[in-house]
Amino acid sequence: MSAPTVAARRILPALCLAAALPLAMSACAGPRPAAEMPSSAEQSAAAGQAPVEPATPAHPTPPPPRPTCNAEAAKAGAIGKTADAATVERARAAAGGRTVRVLKPGQAITKEYLGGRVNVRVDANNVVVDVGCG
Repeated sequence: MSAPTVAARRILPALCLAAALPLAMSACAGPRPAAEMPSSAEQSAAAGQAPVEPATPAHPTPPPPRPTCNAEAAKAGAIGKTADAATVERARAAAGGRTVRVLKPGQAITKEYLGGRVNVRVDANNVVVDVGCG
């Protein structure tokens, strides 16, 4: 081996340690207390700028309406009928839901509640036995 290669191998671990030590020490430092931290107004004043006020919207946007479902309105028109596409869609529209799903006996279903979802339960012959929400 040449002399520069041997010297580099001896110095490299020391250089790595010297570079990693300040990083490790800074990780041990705790957060500064809020009293020691300058506010944005103080920073602006120190920079010779006027403080900037936080922007507030002129008219806050109202949240979208929550989806609703009225299963009772759909039961009369659906129970006892075959669950074809037209019957299921009429049940969704009558209940005021945004989505609809047909639940068959023994079918695995998700348990999350969605207020705008109509659940059409059918029997083994695909005849509607109940209409619910969720």
